Amino acid sequence: MKIDFAVVLAGGKGSRVKRRLSKQNKTLLKIDNKPILQKNLEIIRDQLGIKSIIVIVEKDQTEIQDYFKNGKMLNLNLEYVEADPNTGIADALYLVKDKISGTFLVMLGDEFYLDSNHNSILKIAQSDFSAVISFMRTNNLQDIANNYSIHFSNNNRVSELIENPTQIDNNILGLGTFVFKKNIFDYLKNVQINKKTKRRELIDAISQLSKTEMVLAHELKGQYVNINTTDDWRLAKYLDNQKNFSKYKKSLVIPSYNEEESIIFVINDFKSLVDEIIIVDGGSQDGTIKKINELNEPLVKLIQGDFVGYGDAIQNGLEHVSGDIVVLVEGDATFRSRDIHKMYEYIKDCDMVMGTRTTNELINKGANMSTGLRIANLMVAKFVEILWSKHLPRFTDVGCTYRTFWKTEYDEIKHNFIGKGPEFSPEMMIEFIRNNKRVIEIPISYYTRLGGKSKYSESKLAILKTGFKMLSLILKKKLN
Repeated sequence: MKIDFAVVLAGGKGSRVKRRLSKQNKTLLKIDNKPILQKNLEIIRDQLGIKSIIVIVEKDQTEIQDYFKNGKMLNLNLEYVEADPNTGIADALYLVKDKISGTFLVMLGDEFYLDSNHNSILKIAQSDFSAVISFMRTNNLQDIANNYSIHFSNNNRVSELIENPTQIDNNILGLGTFVFKKNIFDYLKNVQINKKTKRRELIDAISQLSKTEMVLAHELKGQYVNINTTDDWRLAKYLDNQKNFSKYKKSLVIPSYNEEESIIFVINDFKSLVDEIIIVDGGSQDGTIKKINELNEPLVKLIQGDFVGYGDAIQNGLEHVSGDIVVLVEGDATFRSRDIHKMYEYIKDCDMVMGTRTTNELINKGANMSTGLRIANLMVAKFVEILWSKHLPRFTDVGCTYRTFWKTEYDEIKHNFIGKGPEFSPEMMIEFIRNNKRVIEIPISYYTRLGGKSKYSESKLAILKTGFKMLSLILKKKLN
C-alpha cells in the first residue's frame, strides 16, 4: 500500500494531565528527552516513509510550531492547520479536506508507542478499503473504556466502533492510528454530535463508514499508552526507561575533602556500576589527591577547586558530568554500591531517588547517626513536607547525600540553586518537588566513616550550625 500524506492531531491541552501541563501542550511532554509528538513523527517518517505531514494544532497557540518549525530538523516537511480546541476530532480533521489527495495516514499526537510495527500497515494487500483502523490486544479493560472498542469479522472487516464504551466484550483496544481514503470527509461532515462527549467524534464517523464501505482492522504489536493523565505519561516514561536503561550513561559524583583513608575504597566499590566517576575535591591537605592519581583509574576525572562548601563542590562537579543519570555519594565510605541497584530500579519511574539513613535496621554499628541526629533529620524533613504539602512529598532525611537523578531534570532547574554548603541537600529536594518532579525516598544502608571527620556533624555545635543553615534556606525558599 502506498500512503501519500500524514495528518497528526496535536491540538489538545489535556486538562487531566495536572501540573506539568498547566502551560504546555501535552504532546510536547518528553519521554527519553524527546516530545511525544516527535516520537510519533519519527514513526511516520522511519516506518512509513512519509515526509509530508500536516499537524493540526490549537488555534492561537504556537508552541508546537515554535519547537518544530517547518520540520527541517527532522528531515520532514511540516504544515500547520489551526483548529478550535473545543470541537471534536472529526471537525478538526475535516479542516484538511482540501489539502489531501489520495490515501493518507492519521495519527493522534498524544499516544505513545514503544517497539511498534507501524511499517506492517504498508503490507496490507486489500486495495478496495475506505479505511483502516489499528488495534492491540489487551487485558486492561479500562484502556479500552478510555479509547474505543472494535467489532470485526474473521476477515478483519469492521462492523462497529464504540467511543468510550461502557460495556466491553472483547480484548480489542482501538488505537489512534488510521488510514483513510478521500471519502472519509463525507462522513466527517455529516456525523452527529456524540451524546457522551457532546462533540462530533472521528470514531463515530468511521463506525458509520463501516456500515456501507470496507473498513479493515489491523493489529499492531508493541506497547502503547494513551496520554490522558499524569500517570499515563509517567507509565510511558517508565516503559521507555525500562527498555532503554542499559544504554543510559551513569555518572558518579563524589565531593571530597581529606578522604585519604576511604576514597580508593569508594572508587573500587562503585566503579563497576557506573560509566564515569567525578571526584570534586575542595582542597584536601592529606594524601587524597596522591592516592587518586596513583590509582590511575580511567573512569575517574578529578576536579579541584577552592569550593565554598559541600553544595558548591557538587554543583561544580555536575557541570563536568557527561552521563544521563547521576549518582551522588560521599567519599568517606558511609554509603555502599549494594544500594545502587535499588536506586536504579526506582529511577526508571522517578526524576530523583533519595536515600534515607533513618531506618534503624540499616544503620551499621558505629555509624554517625545518633538518636538525636535521626530525630533532627526527621523533624526538618517533615517541616519541608508541611511547607510544600500541596505536592504531597514524603521525606524522613534532609542530609543524605546518596541520591540518584536524571541529569536533564537537574539541568532544567539548576539556575534556582543558591545553597553552597550543607543546605544544598534539602534545597535539591525542595526544587525538585516544587517544579513538579517525581521524587521518591528509599531506605539505604549507612556505614561507619573510614577515617577523618565530618565538619557538618562531628559535634553538637556542628550539627546545630548545619541545622540552622538548612532551616534558613528552607524558609527563604518558601518566602520567595
